Parts: sequence; structure tokens; C-alpha cells
Amino acid sequence: MSKISDELRQKVAKTAKYRCGYCLMPQSIIPMLLEIEHILAQAKGGTDDESNLWLACGACNSHKHAKTHGFDVSTNQEVKLFNPRLQIWEEHFEFNSRTGEIIGKTVCGRATVEALRMNEEQAVKARIIWVIAGWYPPKD
Repeated sequence: MSKISDELRQKVAKTAKYRCGYCLMPQSIIPMLLEIEHILAQAKGGTDDESNLWLACGACNSHKHAKTHGFDVSTNQEVKLFNPRLQIWEEHFEFNSRTGEIIGKTVCGRATVEALRMNEEQAVKARIIWVIAGWYPPKD
């Protein structure tokens, strides 16, 4: 396992707008540092090149692990997971502020929501509180 330089970490964090590329959790509302995530895991040949790195919260990153594909139950297809560096979040997901859930709008979005378990009970409860506080979803 290689070490990502502080300079590269900061560059990736700034590009990622200091939030998880999957669930959009902003760094500003959690006490743990967001993690540098390898879009293609090192275990599968991914590198430490900037083009393969993004930010992820601990929950999304731990569920993603080395996965590159997920299963969309609506179409019974195995599809590539969402790539926050190359794809636009709003094209694949929407946020339901009433329920706190992230909804997949495409096969990629649905497969990613399931694979990363983005709507686990604690995450949904936290998002509802963040909505009430005006902290979530992030406003660009």
C-alpha cells in the first residue's frame, strides 16, 4: 500500500469539493477525515494517480472496497459502479429530503446505492438531521 502525499490529498479534496463522491457527505459536518478512495482499487491494478483518486466517507469506501460493479435489481444487470471523477451525481442520483434516502435514477445509480449500502438506517437518520440543520444536501 502506497502513501498519498499531503499535497495530492489536498488537490483531490479540493476537486471533490470536500465531500464524499458517492453520498455527498460534506467534510464540514463529520469529525472523521474523508478518505482518499481508489476508484479502481489497488488490489485490482489501480494506481495512486490523481485520475484514480477521489474522496469518500468511511461508510461508502468500506462498502465499495474493491468493487467495480454492482447489481441493478430493476433490470437484473451487473453494471459498473458510479465514478465520481467522470460522472455527474445528479444524472444518476436524487436525494429525497423527506425520507433521507439517496435514490438511484439509472442502472448505475441504483447498483451503486445498493453496493455501497447508501441508505442504511443510520445514514438515513443522519441525513434527515442534516437536512433540518440546513447542512445537506450540499449546495453548489
